[in-house]
Amino acid sequence: MRRPLLFLVFFLIPLVSWGGGPILVDTDGDGLPVAWKDGIIHFNTESGDLGRLSNEEAIQMLRDLLERWREVTINGVSTVDLTIDQGAGLGDINEENIDDFFAYCPPDEVCASEDPPFVLGSARSGQSPIIFDTNGEITDLIQGEGAKRSILGFAGPRVMDIVDGKMVITEGQAVLNGYFIDCPEGASAGHSCQNVEVSLAEFEGVIFHEMGHFIGLDHSQVNLTAAIHALNGQADELNAIPTMFPLFVDGVAQGTPHFDDQVAVSELYPSDSFRSEFCAITGTVYESDEVTPMQGVNVVASNLDNQLEEATSFVSGSYYTGTVGSCDNQSGGYTLGGLIPGVSYQLSIEKISQAFTGGSSVEPCDPPASGFTAAVIAGTFSCIVGGETVQNGSSGTSDIVTTKSSTSTGSTGGGSSGASGGCSLLPSP
Repeated sequence: MRRPLLFLVFFLIPLVSWGGGPILVDTDGDGLPVAWKDGIIHFNTESGDLGRLSNEEAIQMLRDLLERWREVTINGVSTVDLTIDQGAGLGDINEENIDDFFAYCPPDEVCASEDPPFVLGSARSGQSPIIFDTNGEITDLIQGEGAKRSILGFAGPRVMDIVDGKMVITEGQAVLNGYFIDCPEGASAGHSCQNVEVSLAEFEGVIFHEMGHFIGLDHSQVNLTAAIHALNGQADELNAIPTMFPLFVDGVAQGTPHFDDQVAVSELYPSDSFRSEFCAITGTVYESDEVTPMQGVNVVASNLDNQLEEATSFVSGSYYTGTVGSCDNQSGGYTLGGLIPGVSYQLSIEKISQAFTGGSSVEPCDPPASGFTAAVIAGTFSCIVGGETVQNGSSGTSDIVTTKSSTSTGSTGGGSSGASGGCSLLPSP
């Protein structure tokens, strides 16, 4: 089994995160996703190096990865409308001045915060700091001693504001851990560098994931079985694993956005073409009484001709207002967008793995919902022209997906705890 290395999503915001889409939903307001104001992603970098990368090389890598999100296409069509804005540099950031730039609450301390929209410490500065943690010392300071050996990076929004009645992101922050790329190129790990290295290509895949969090994307559970197979050495399904999957499975493969990632970023920052040239399937997940909406069920739409690489998900009840952190909200709606006209899709429902909790969660309820059976929904679903929303599938299907109260079955996967607070937990084989 491969060594579990951690992604970490770091957001100190009392809102909800969900899978296959945005990291934040305004549960106190309109119950809709929260994106960067005007679709402009602001960031400010420090002047330090990142492992063996110079400051210039690290900044260029960062820009390239943010552009990779901006340049997403589906079926050859540009589907994302966002702008990348690099602000002024921050100078050197270290343990002595970290409080001036990074908003966090040290372990075992109680930290005051403002009323929502959430702001903590030095946030609301007009800056969105991205720290190049050359040797992992900043990671240890923020996440606890020894964290640098397991956490490759963490990122997320840090300030939200209400603008014209809508909640938006105005600041973000990130730490990229150079501890894993500190060996000179071609050198073996030894006395001059630490013992567990990842290649630059793998590291870029991790940072691509973290920049997904930075721009507002959450984790996603699509093709869990393929990920478990890959962790056990079966590499034939690597292309089925989304970038925003909570596990570091293969940094190179996850450095390319999966269909699920493409849909997620397009839903959050849609171009006109995304809305006009693609379709959506919408419906509701109900309890077995077929009356009570059920929250926290992972609904997956997959292309019948390419079920692993063209699948996208939505956790039922992700858009809602009310109490955060449980599955008690009677909200079971789902919308699966980015679907290609003329293509037949199959719907299925599944549980989120019980390994994905806390910072690794991929739904609006933690722990994940249970007490229902994974199932494939009868029939197929398709649309004819772009812009269509399908509420009823082909003959014999409907928009009601009924779950059953039963013992947990289906694609769940066990879990080991890994490092506390990480956004990546390793499933058992």
